[in-house]
Amino acid sequence: MKPPPLAKPSWLSRLGLAATSVLVVAVGFTVASILFAILLMAGLVAGGWLWWRLRRLMRQAQRAAPDFIDGEYTVESERPLLEDRRTAPVEAAERSAAASRRMP
Repeated sequence: MKPPPLAKPSWLSRLGLAATSVLVVAVGFTVASILFAILLMAGLVAGGWLWWRLRRLMRQAQRAAPDFIDGEYTVESERPLLEDRRTAPVEAAERSAAASRRMP
C-alpha cells in the first residue's frame, strides 16, 4: 500500500522555514559565544587565583627555609666492573702467584 502523496509546500511555508532556520542558527551561535565568554572568564579567574595562591606559598616557603643546600656532582663515563661475589675473594698476591705458575 502506498501512502498518499504530500501536498507541495507553498512559498509562504518555505519562507517561514528558511527564516526559522536562520533564526535558530543565529541564536545557537549567540548562545555558544556567550557560553564561551563565560567559561573563558571563569578559567581566567580560576587561573589567576591559583597563580596568586602559588605565589603566596612560594614566599612563605622562602621565609621558612631561605638557605638551600648546594651540592656538586660528576658524571662518570666508565661503567663499574661487576664482581663475582659468589666465591670468597682472592688476594692479589695469590692471584699473581697462581697466574705465574700456570704460564710455561
